Amino acid sequence: MRTDSGRDHQARVMSDTASTGTGAYAPACYLGVTANSTAPAAGDTTLAGEVASGTLARALAVYAHTNGTASYTLTKTFTSDQTITLAKVGVFTAASGGTMVFETLLNSPAPLVSGDQVQVTSTITI
Repeated sequence: MRTDSGRDHQARVMSDTASTGTGAYAPACYLGVTANSTAPAAGDTTLAGEVASGTLARALAVYAHTNGTASYTLTKTFTSDQTITLAKVGVFTAASGGTMVFETLLNSPAPLVSGDQVQVTSTITI
């Protein structure tokens, strides 16, 4: 049986930006976005069509977890420098490359033009 404190530990190790893990043990705390709306698949290793430059490029997210709860969040507010409709988010272990740990379609596509802001929140249940 995993204890409540064990779940809290797991959340911190998995994505807390204060984690000291490196390499294969680095926390997954970077969010990448794409206009690609293909359903995520367990075998995906990259985020198809990931925005790789400008203000929508992969970025460090803000980690939040309340001890004793079964989830944590990663949140990033992006300010667009382009016209695009975001459809999917990936959670990664590095600012570039790294391992894609989670991939999720957004609840609804987010059409953006230059100057628009969108807050992306990934909620991970453990």
